[in-house]
Formats: sequence, C-alpha cells, structure tokens
Amino acid sequence: MTTWLVEYCPYIKCNPGSHRLEIETPCFRVYPEDDPERWIAQTNQDLPAEVQEEAALMIAAALSRALG
Repeated sequence: MTTWLVEYCPYIKCNPGSHRLEIETPCFRVYPEDDPERWIAQTNQDLPAEVQEEAALMIAAALSRALG
C-alpha cells in the first residue's frame, strides 16, 4: 500500500525593487512516500493557497483509496 503525501513547495522569486526581497507563490505537490522525487500532481499556482491545499489533499486521498 502506497502512502501519498502532500508537500508545500512554493516558488520563490527575488524582488529587488521592493521592501520585500522575495515573493512566494504557493504550490503543493502530491507524491508517494517511498519516492518523493516522483511527484505525480502539482497544484495550479494561480489559485488561492487554500484551494490548492484542499485540491492536493483530495488528490492524495483519492489515490490512497483507489490504489490502496
């Protein structure tokens, strides 16, 4: 049985012209616990972080149920 994990892995962009030097764009990935380099799903970074997280958790749950 594969355990599917969700990881928060934001994109980081430098913004030297601002008081804030880095801009973080939220993103989540779903991957099997035994092979984290083989992620199989990534959320759309254009969506709000809360929506992305919920989608990633649903994907992980569906994979666990379908492949479990």
